[in-house]
Amino acid sequence: MSGPGPHNTGMVVSGGSVTVGGSVNAVQHNGGESPQAGPTRPEASEGRTDRSADVGILTVLREETTAVVEVLRRAVDHRVEQVYGGAAVHRATFGAEGGPVRVVATQALEPGTHSAALAYQQLRRRFAPPLVLLVGIAGGVRPDLPVGDVVLADEVIWYDSRRETEDGPRRRGRTQATAPVLRHRISDFLVRHGTVVDPEPDRRFHIHRGPIGSGNAVVTDAGSDIRVWLRQTHEKTLAVETEAGGVAQAFYEEIADDRALHGWMTIRGISDRADRYKGHRDHELASRHAALVMERLLPYLRLVEDDR
Repeated sequence: MSGPGPHNTGMVVSGGSVTVGGSVNAVQHNGGESPQAGPTRPEASEGRTDRSADVGILTVLREETTAVVEVLRRAVDHRVEQVYGGAAVHRATFGAEGGPVRVVATQALEPGTHSAALAYQQLRRRFAPPLVLLVGIAGGVRPDLPVGDVVLADEVIWYDSRRETEDGPRRRGRTQATAPVLRHRISDFLVRHGTVVDPEPDRRFHIHRGPIGSGNAVVTDAGSDIRVWLRQTHEKTLAVETEAGGVAQAFYEEIADDRALHGWMTIRGISDRADRYKGHRDHELASRHAALVMERLLPYLRLVEDDR
C-alpha cells in the first residue's frame, strides 16, 4: 500500500497441502486453457486439518480486502467465520493440477510495517501457511509504470533506517529477496501467462516483476529523497508501499525456527505515481487488478512434496 486509507479488520482462508518441490500446473478454469485458480468442492479437502492453510493473504485497505474476498466468493465452498478477537474469516478452496489449494488471508488493523508484521505473525500462529502473499496497492516510481498495472515484487528495499545529519538523512536501507521457491513459481507463471492481462475486451494491463521500496513514510513527492535513494540503490525499483518491509522482517526472524515456512511475496496494483497528485481515486481499480493476478497465480503455489 502506498499510503493510509480506510480499512477494516478481517481475514481470508483456503485449501491444499504444503511441502517443497517441483512445478505446478493449474487445472483448466471455465473451459479455458490458461492456468486459473479454479474453485474446488469442499469434499476435496476432507481429512485435512481445518485450522491450517497452504497460502496466506494479507491486506490492509478496505478496497484491497473487498477485491480479495470477491475472488474467494467465486469458490463453491466459500464460507465466513469469526475468530477470537472478532475478525471475520473468509474460507475457500481453489484447484490446482496437483490438488486443492487452501488460502488464508488477514487484514492488518492499521497501515504500516509494524501492523503488517503483527498481522503476519497472527496469521502464521492461527493457520500456519508456509507461503504468504501481501496483496494490495502501491505508488509507482518508474515512468513506464501506469496506474492499473501490477507489480510482482521479488525483492523489497527497506528505506526507513537512516541517520539524520546536518547535511540531510543518511539512509541505511536493507534489501531482502523473496525465497527461491516463490521466484521459481513466479517465473513459471509468467512463462505460461505472459505479462499482458485482458480482464475485459476494453481493458488491459501489464504485469511487471522487480524490486519495490517499503517503509512507514508515505511518499507523495516526485522529488523525494526516498525516491532518489531508491533509484541509486536499485535503478529498477518499481514502486513504493508501506507494509512489505514489515512482513519481510517478520519472515526473516521466523524462518530459522520453522522449516515448514517457505516464503512470502507481494502483489501490488499501481494506484498512483507517489507524487503530489496521489489520492484514493484508483484504489479500487488497482486492488481488483492485484486480486486478479493473485487468483491466477494461486494454482502455481501448491508446492509438491519432496519424498526423499
